[in-house]
Amino acid sequence: MIRPTLRAVSLALAMASMAATDASAQVTLKLATIVGIDNPFSTAAVKFKEVAEAKSGGRIKVEVYPAGQLAKNETVMLEGMQLGTVDMGAIVTPSIGGKFDPKFLAPDIPFLWQSREHVWRVLDGPIGTELIQRLEPLGARGFCYGGGFGFRNILSNKKPILVPEDLKGQTIRVPPIPTIVETMKLFGANPVPMQWGEVYLAMKQGTIDGLELPATTMVSDKFPEVTKYYSITLHSYPPAIWMMASAKYNSLPADLKKVVDESMAAACAQHRIDEVKGEVEAMAVMRAKGVQVNQVKDLGEFQRRAQPVYKFIEDKVGKDLFDRVIAAAKATAAK
Repeated sequence: MIRPTLRAVSLALAMASMAATDASAQVTLKLATIVGIDNPFSTAAVKFKEVAEAKSGGRIKVEVYPAGQLAKNETVMLEGMQLGTVDMGAIVTPSIGGKFDPKFLAPDIPFLWQSREHVWRVLDGPIGTELIQRLEPLGARGFCYGGGFGFRNILSNKKPILVPEDLKGQTIRVPPIPTIVETMKLFGANPVPMQWGEVYLAMKQGTIDGLELPATTMVSDKFPEVTKYYSITLHSYPPAIWMMASAKYNSLPADLKKVVDESMAAACAQHRIDEVKGEVEAMAVMRAKGVQVNQVKDLGEFQRRAQPVYKFIEDKVGKDLFDRVIAAAKATAAK
């Protein structure tokens, strides 16, 4: 029998000690949002932090970077996950579709959704799972759909938007999302793609006449200070996927992966709750700050003008996926 030397025993013990230390070492996760601390994206991020740190017994430390501190827009956020500078966050599907994979444009069909719950019913099913799986080649692991920013409506400093003609000649900032660019063109606006970090100053200085934005982001990012009119057109509802850099997730031990999985589920649920609550509160804040909020009483002409976007999206995502989204939306619509 070969007896181990004292040196070999010491080395084995040292390696075992190092492995135990590594398994119990604290892991720091950097979680980014591009919106203010009161936005549902950011409050859901805090929920993730609370749950993950508690469930891991302190082995996971989550640093939340809201308001573009770590990633100034969603494109940079996903690129950061690929590069290792951002560990996690939530990104709306059309932002992924506009830059990385056009299939993610599929849910961004104008006026398709009756309510946010309608969107959630579809994306909590097979189509949503299919899109989440498409994140892996992009360097991210998707977990679940939270809410979103909310239904998108139109801000303007020129006039209330009651009919599409009211947008004629107005310079409207749009995100670099092709479906929204096309929709605003069809409404008669002059759409100007602009990354999020530049928008507030452009609105304040009058470089743009308006933009289209959900109510929660309107308030969390201080736009009532620089906006006169907010017209509820409900033209789009981009859902958000909560995700993590694949390399970071794969580096975790199995028990911490389980903590992340459970904490992501909690964040997604909190996101939905906070979005619904936040929209009601945001409308009240806007009115209190002097923004004129108007409901568009007849969306028929907006819907008619947006019809060519259906073909635009079908060409981008493929007929099969497009048809399945439309079919799922019809099957899950309220009767």
